[in-house]
Amino acid sequence: MAQLLVYLLGTFQVMLGDEPVTDFSTDKARALLAYLALEAAHPHRRETLAGLLWPDQPENKARQNLRQALTHLRRAICEDDEPPLLLISRETLQFNPDSNYGLDVAEFSSLAEACEKHRHRHLDTCLPCLRRLEHMVELYRGEFLEQFFLSDSSAFEEWALLKRESFHRAVVMALGSLANYYERRGELERAQQFARRQVELDPWREEAHRQLMRLLAIEGQRNAALAQYETCRQALVEELGVEPTGEN
Repeated sequence: MAQLLVYLLGTFQVMLGDEPVTDFSTDKARALLAYLALEAAHPHRRETLAGLLWPDQPENKARQNLRQALTHLRRAICEDDEPPLLLISRETLQFNPDSNYGLDVAEFSSLAEACEKHRHRHLDTCLPCLRRLEHMVELYRGEFLEQFFLSDSSAFEEWALLKRESFHRAVVMALGSLANYYERRGELERAQQFARRQVELDPWREEAHRQLMRLLAIEGQRNAALAQYETCRQALVEELGVEPTGEN
């Protein structure tokens, strides 16, 4: 059977080989796949999953809803492979970590963990880690589960928010390190690309604005640097009620 590919950075997307998987029937089936795939390290009790996705429903009704969502999910991903994608028992559900699948957030997290564990003096000067950071940036199509919400599932939304913030912090850090690296090498256009992406993702990060202003000024683009300062000032005033610490 073709490999199942699950993309959770950016808009929710699932591919089975070269074919997109879209027939999930409900957003709860999508949410169930996202949660199980990301939390594949251990099995999850059915009552826990039911409470996660239907927190305001009576337990019997929530478990019935879970069974229906699982049916929709299995139908959508053609779950008949060996080894199976899902490990199902009367009491628990688990996404099989040994099955034939790919998950962008798992790869992203593995790269970040490799950078943390790698022995180097400074991350910004470690070439193997910088290559890992570049791959992380490539994987980051957008925020975790972008524009995907379950308005009646506060527990799921809290879980998604924590994951979203964690991945966001990691990619912003990666972009800052890459911008610093290419600035030191004198590859200013490449440095600007990473600095601009950092500002796009974190428009209130004054450090990123300052770096972009500095890069523009080095290239003689004084007007563009001043315009970037004004963009930074407006963002900080409107969102945080503070002025930038300075133009440099």
